[in-house]
Amino acid sequence: MMKTLDQLAQQHGLWRASQRPLMAELPDKKATGYTAFDQRLGGLPSPGVTDIISDYGVGELRLVLPALYHASGQQVAWIRPPVGLNAAMLHQQGYSTDNTLLVSPKSDQDALWAAEQAARSGACQAVVLWPSSLTVGQVKRLKLAAEHGQCAVVLLRRQQTYSLTLPVDLSVALAPSACGVTVTVRYCRGQWPPAPFTLDWREQWPALVTWPSNAENLLAFPSRQQREQA
Repeated sequence: MMKTLDQLAQQHGLWRASQRPLMAELPDKKATGYTAFDQRLGGLPSPGVTDIISDYGVGELRLVLPALYHASGQQVAWIRPPVGLNAAMLHQQGYSTDNTLLVSPKSDQDALWAAEQAARSGACQAVVLWPSSLTVGQVKRLKLAAEHGQCAVVLLRRQQTYSLTLPVDLSVALAPSACGVTVTVRYCRGQWPPAPFTLDWREQWPALVTWPSNAENLLAFPSRQQREQA
């Protein structure tokens, strides 16, 4: 048995967990522009489905925007966002609204159908969907559509809708931190999830961080656990 394993290792037919993650070596990734994220994960799977779990407004869009608006000129479809998109913000960050498609279906089922059609069409380089709930079958359909249309599908979900069973390519949870946002990798196809890491936004987005602060009259907002114990 050991002889067989040694032969496979010599023929590069065996991957060891101590080796460099396979996913980081795959070419089908879109860089986010954040070194800490891209070094560990290679970027966002494309084609593929990325699941991002967070509260709204912690920085989830700032994380994915550079990867979504890739220099291909294709559309980025936004399916049923919880609030209106800020066109001025997109322009300020250098993203053209000419390549932005906003779809506002009335129901979750219609939103899933629109996301699947947009991903499959081949006209979209990325599709962003805010689902309230998802099943394994629905995610599998989105994956097939993404592969057919060579599209990156990003799911932005709240914590209470999280499920370990969804067959996505990448699943991360985001949480605000004093100097940016902390990324916890739940699942990553092709590699062991790395330890949680923080994206440092102090230089790029200084207005969005709270550390370091020279103000002596600022008190830290209590955590949920501290509030419940009070």
